[in-house]
Amino acid sequence: MIDLDEMKEKWIEYDRRLNESLALNRQLLNAVKLNGARSALGRMKIFAALEAVTWLGWMVVLGRFIYENIALPRFALPGIMLDAIALGNLVALIRQIAAIGDIGYGEPVTQLQKRVEALRISRIRRVQANLLAGMLAWIPLFIVALWGWFRVDTYRAFDRGWLIENLAFGLALIPLSIWVSKKYGDRMSQRPIIQRLMQDLAGRNLNAAARSLAELSQFEQDS
Repeated sequence: MIDLDEMKEKWIEYDRRLNESLALNRQLLNAVKLNGARSALGRMKIFAALEAVTWLGWMVVLGRFIYENIALPRFALPGIMLDAIALGNLVALIRQIAAIGDIGYGEPVTQLQKRVEALRISRIRRVQANLLAGMLAWIPLFIVALWGWFRVDTYRAFDRGWLIENLAFGLALIPLSIWVSKKYGDRMSQRPIIQRLMQDLAGRNLNAAARSLAELSQFEQDS
């Protein structure tokens, strides 16, 4: 028969093995969740690089347009405005790529979550800035496109009053949009449809990374 001391030793051994098994399972789960976040951010980095190349291509096209029309300010100035928007996007994407590359996956989960949240906020702000810029930039784009592709002088083909009215309308929309956002932003952000929209603006890969880190954080708290 097994005496009491032997039973205690066996229970201690079983308990040690159980703890080792739990620790191993925890490590495996952590690795799976971290790999999920790493893969999602890796995809985001690739897409950001492709988008950066696209904006760089537009800068080259616009740069050539500006060079060819430098003696015609009515065409060169709209081209410079569009080129500045392209440059702003390119710089933002390069910073985003650098921020993703700077992430160390050995950091605490809370720190990783802060980094992902910072990426999410920066992406949303870039989208918002592009929306605001688009309210003003569509007239310059119209001018550049017609002259660059079809050699149609917008200033002569269309009534200047119409151009000025549309430009003024775009300018007026910018402060109005900012005012609406500040006044009703907190209230609107509580609505599920707005929350889903903000998640979509943040990008699927960022959302996937955030979910993986949130699950990992919850598991660590439960443990």
